[in-house]
Amino acid sequence: MPSMHKLKKNAVTILIAVMLAMTVSACGYHISGRGGLVPEGAATIAVPVFFNGTSEPYVDVEVTQAVVDEFLTDGRLRIVSLEEADLVLRGTITNYDVTALSYNPQSYAQQYRVHITVDASLEDQRSKKVLWQERSIRSSLISDYAVAMGNVSATRVSKDAAIKKASQDIAWTLRSRVLEGF
Repeated sequence: MPSMHKLKKNAVTILIAVMLAMTVSACGYHISGRGGLVPEGAATIAVPVFFNGTSEPYVDVEVTQAVVDEFLTDGRLRIVSLEEADLVLRGTITNYDVTALSYNPQSYAQQYRVHITVDASLEDQRSKKVLWQERSIRSSLISDYAVAMGNVSATRVSKDAAIKKASQDIAWTLRSRVLEGF
């Protein structure tokens, strides 16, 4: 017959296991969207070139391409022309902000941070109804670039990479808003 000590030890072990199982199942942290904006039956989306309301050339092309790529990668909505689309995602780049982060001893900027801000809307082409619109969606990832003193080409490559990263951040946010409701 098992000793009283062994029975208590087994009971405590079982109790701890049950409590742990209950805690894990009851207190799980879960993030979920409020539900996407895509109406039932919609399978296609058009993304016309975003309007560039800034003085930074080609930022509209970079942001639009990043948004198209994000939807292509996700695959839940097929990218099509405006004429074929169930939904249309339109955008305006309202701000292209570059902030100097560091300076050399001669007071020339050595590093910059890029932020892009857009206004966007999603329209149901069938009903011509605006399903969602949001202003001032700002890139939040750190998109920095260094200035290569005396090497304009290297600085431009670095700047283009920062714009691309900020554009991808905007694209991810827009895809999340449309498909997950975040």
